[in-house]
Amino acid sequence: MKIAIVSGGTGGHIYPGMALAQEIKRRDPSASILFLGSEEGLEMELIPRQEYPIKLIKSRALLRKLSYKALSAPFISAIGFFQSLWILRSFSPKFLISTGGYASLPAVLAARALGIPIILHEQNVLPGAVNRISQKLAKKVFLSFHESLKYMPGEVVGNPVRKEILEAKREASRRKFNFSPDQKVVLVMGGSQGSKKINQTVLSSLERLPSDVKILHIIGNRDFGWVKRYLEDKHIKNYQALPYLHNMADALAAADLAVSRAGATAIAEFLVRGLPMILIPFPYASEDHQSLNAGVVAQKGGAVIIEDRDFTPEKFISSITVSSLDYGKIRESARKLAKHNAAERIVEFIYA
Repeated sequence: MKIAIVSGGTGGHIYPGMALAQEIKRRDPSASILFLGSEEGLEMELIPRQEYPIKLIKSRALLRKLSYKALSAPFISAIGFFQSLWILRSFSPKFLISTGGYASLPAVLAARALGIPIILHEQNVLPGAVNRISQKLAKKVFLSFHESLKYMPGEVVGNPVRKEILEAKREASRRKFNFSPDQKVVLVMGGSQGSKKINQTVLSSLERLPSDVKILHIIGNRDFGWVKRYLEDKHIKNYQALPYLHNMADALAAADLAVSRAGATAIAEFLVRGLPMILIPFPYASEDHQSLNAGVVAQKGGAVIIEDRDFTPEKFISSITVSSLDYGKIRESARKLAKHNAAERIVEFIYA
């Protein structure tokens, strides 16, 4: 079977598409998979690393602020539509799977024009603008959260997570980072793009880090230059900074606690690992969707929320050391919220 997957922009859209590709190949090794993505997103780096073919199209986010990019977005996406028409007509897939994001709209419209059945997956509690536009064109819509049913009809299956995330072993992963079995490891990350606010706060806390806590800090490529310069004359033994980490499975398996923005895919990965999380929603996210993601998980006991304005060095230090946080209880709640078989359920529909 031939299946096209359009996944693009940020890791939050790309990684679920990769998880679905893995499950398709597990179920049907002879399946032929083609990714479509934007020329401006992370997919042109991430997808080839997994040895899947990808075709890049013109696409641009539909920005709400008046600017050159906002005005040019419809024209850029129109070019992407005709590129998608040619790619999909040539490949002739049985289905197009869309995981949302601005790269998806031209491909979805092209698939509709060609009569190719469309399957949508929405990661966030509040569906993104592209999926809200695309839902009426889709044969099937899959959702990650029950709370999303207020905004869009669909089948709730969870967010597909890559198999390496599910299968990573704690002991082996800790050895890769030179962490001992009894150390408390805190993973700090700001999403695939990184977070300047989180980076600045954590760096300002380094002199006060408890000696028994190890920090694994994923900076993001955008900020790593100035962070590296900041750290040049500092020798902090229990702190490790990386610009980006392609093998997130080991970091998640090694960690005891995650401090992160509240992207839906990151949350899904924390949940399937049963990893307690402190979530700092990005206050400028489109329609404040990260706050909705974090709120749903926190209300069910799987996370603690710190507002961006309140995330100070003092708050960071107290959050990773405070004894009032019952990590065991948070971990148990996270495990109950986790949906391990989202990819299987979506692929089952394709092969039904």
